[in-house]
This record gives sequence, structure tokens and C-alpha cells, in this order.
Amino acid sequence: MKRQPSLTQSQRRALLVLEWVLLLGIIGLSVWSWQRPKTPTEVKETKNAQSRYAVKQYTYAVDEEPVETFPFDPNTADSTTLLRLGLAPWQVRSIYRYRAKHGRYHTAEDFKRLPGMTVEMWQRLGPQVRIAKEFQYVEPSKYKPSQTSADGSAQKEEQKEQRIAAIVSRDSFPRQEKLKVGQTIDINTADTTQLKMIPGIASKRAAKIVAYRNKLGGFVSAEQAMEAVEMPDSVLKYMTLSSLPVQKINVNKLSVQRLMNHPYLNFYQAKAINEYRRNHGELHSIEELSRLESFKPTDIDRLRPYVEF
Repeated sequence: MKRQPSLTQSQRRALLVLEWVLLLGIIGLSVWSWQRPKTPTEVKETKNAQSRYAVKQYTYAVDEEPVETFPFDPNTADSTTLLRLGLAPWQVRSIYRYRAKHGRYHTAEDFKRLPGMTVEMWQRLGPQVRIAKEFQYVEPSKYKPSQTSADGSAQKEEQKEQRIAAIVSRDSFPRQEKLKVGQTIDINTADTTQLKMIPGIASKRAAKIVAYRNKLGGFVSAEQAMEAVEMPDSVLKYMTLSSLPVQKINVNKLSVQRLMNHPYLNFYQAKAINEYRRNHGELHSIEELSRLESFKPTDIDRLRPYVEF
């Protein structure tokens, strides 16, 4: 009505009332037609329409493939033949995988283990399985006793020769020479091969001694090699020690983690050193460590050669 500027205010009101009357009339007719009882003809037409819609929407039919039963060889049957026998496509793929991985079916019992094989299916297909002769196992009963005995003797002779060859091969490797009484090795410079020459030390012990020596920074006594791994005391008489300088750690510069890497410092001791530096400044001698509760006199003595300030 705003688009009709020529109308007066009373005319606009009259048009508005007319619009409401028409709207209410349409609503009333809709309610009346919805609530009024339907005639038998209308009810029948409505049911027929719903029935046609339901059939069109939900009813469908698929032709089933006929299942056949006939003799077959699971080693040579193709996918079409296997599907005609009523096997599912995934079972056919399983048969092809079995052929690729295990070779062939040698007995009907092998085919019985097919995934998804039911009792009803096996009762129908089991009697129809035909394994070709070239795929069947050879029956031992067909061998002659004399031939079996000869083959068994030959096999025993071959096994005996193999054992002898293994012994000869094992003895052909040069054995590790061991030190004699009076001979020694410098454990500060020896590698794993030289350490294995000491009676009582093999590969694992030699490797652990070298790793511990590198982590420690060098040995200052032969007894320290015993800290690396458990060994008999008899190995000490074959060890000597050169006076090489050991690698020292600066306790004023290293972090807690770096201090802990040393075999003679644990977490609490490294943390105590770090807190002492933070509260009192740098350390100037190892005697200052004796003021810390984490350090015992024995700890100070064994740590003395490995620290610097």
C-alpha cells in the first residue's frame, strides 16, 4: 500500500482489512477440507496411491545365480568355475592367494580349511574335489623296504659327514691366544682384542671395560677395571697401568646433566655442586666438596684425580 500514494488513509485501511479477510478465508477452507470426512472413493484412491508408491520405492528383485555341483580340481579351476560352485568372490581370491603362497592343494583336507567353509558347503563340495595325481603326496607305503633302508643309511651317512664338516670348520678358526703367567697388558691403552688375551676376559667383558674407561676418563688403578664388570680377581695379575694423564671434568662449568655422566657422580651430588656454585660462587678445591652432605670421604678420594677447577 505504500506504493499507492494516491490512496487516502481510509482507503488503505479498507485494503488491509480485505487482505486479512482473504487470508483467514483461505486458512478456514484448508482446515475444513482437512477435517471433513472423506468419501469411500477418496479413501480407496488414497490407499491405492500409497500402495503404488510403497511398491515403487521398496520392492525390487534380483535374479540369483544358480549354484552348480560338479567334480573340480581346486589347483586348476579358474574363477568362473569356482563361482559356479557357489563360492563367494572373496573365497575365490583366498584360493588364488593359497596357490601363490603354499603352492598347491595336495589333499581334499587342505581345501576343507578354506575360510568360510561351512558344513553344508563341505558336504556338497567335499565329494567333488579331485586332486590331480601330480599334486598328490607320494605314499611312503609304495616304497620297497630295501630301498627305504638304503635311503635311510645314505641319509645317516650324509648327516654324519655334515657334523664332521661342522667340527672341522669350527676348529679351523684361529683361537684367541691367552697370556701366560708373567705376561701383562696395559689396560689404559689396550683395545678389546688385546683385553681378550687376558684369561677370564671374553668379548663382552672387554667391551664393557673399554666403554667404562672412556666414560671415566682413564684408569688410575688396575682395580678400577673390576668396576666395569664382574670378573675373577685372577685377571688383575695380567694387568698393568701406564701413567697416562686422565681426562678431567671442570666442576665449575658443567651442567647437572653433564656432571651426572661421570661414573663417580650421582644426581644428588651433581645437584649439590650446582646449588653450591649458585649460592657461594665457584669452587676452588676439592676440599670444598667435603662441606656438602652428599659427599663422603671415600667419594672425595676416588673423585680427586678426575676434577679440576
